[in-house]
Amino acid sequence: MRKIAMVNIKGGVGKTVSAVNLATGLVQMNKKVLLIDLDAQSNATQYLNRYNTASLSSYDVLNDKDLDIRNVIENTDIEGLDIIPANIKLVLSESEIVADTRRSRETRLQRALNKVENEYDYCIIDCPPSLGIITTNALVSSDDVLVPIKIDKFALDGFQYLLNTIEEIRDEFNPSLNLMGAFVTMDKRTAVNREIKKLLKESLKDKLFDVTIRDNTKVTQSTFSEMPVMIYDPKSNAAHDYVALTNMVISKCK
Repeated sequence: MRKIAMVNIKGGVGKTVSAVNLATGLVQMNKKVLLIDLDAQSNATQYLNRYNTASLSSYDVLNDKDLDIRNVIENTDIEGLDIIPANIKLVLSESEIVADTRRSRETRLQRALNKVENEYDYCIIDCPPSLGIITTNALVSSDDVLVPIKIDKFALDGFQYLLNTIEEIRDEFNPSLNLMGAFVTMDKRTAVNREIKKLLKESLKDKLFDVTIRDNTKVTQSTFSEMPVMIYDPKSNAAHDYVALTNMVISKCK
């Protein structure tokens, strides 16, 4: 199982939409995929119409050492795509993990995922917009990191901090953790966007994918319909772009 963490410490960059649609794209390539929602906002869970405050969730995976992760995994309406949902309880998880000195704090998700290592081709982890202990668990568990970037004046804010965190995780827990790359979301074909993308390319070099996700109202519409845009409107620009992103990810994983 190839595990990919979708990370950006900024909110509003299209992280969750990208995680869900990448997972969907992989399923459409005949891969078996597990999506993990580690964000207390639970947007990935809601996007796939699986939000339930009473159900087991990623909170339980992180906080209950005796829990079998298989009891948390739910099917979605997309054949081949399963989810470990999130709910509001995840708000409590960060402080509870830090306060619990009896167990390793950083390897909880890794230990849980080891039980289903051979049951999926890919695992996509939607991380919260922070670099706290929950995101640390995701990075310790993962093979690769993907970073969605929204074009604005502050596009690279926090990026160096993320790179430093990845290096620390490599040193302490996960020597094979790889920054697969970054990609631009909500891309507008304007002169300003082209100029900022040029600057990003100079900064990130080959780590910035040529694939970008174009700004498209169909994405917003798809979230209200609780359906990935690749299924909601497969002919839309965003759907075509997520197919290209999926192909890029698969090629990087070979």
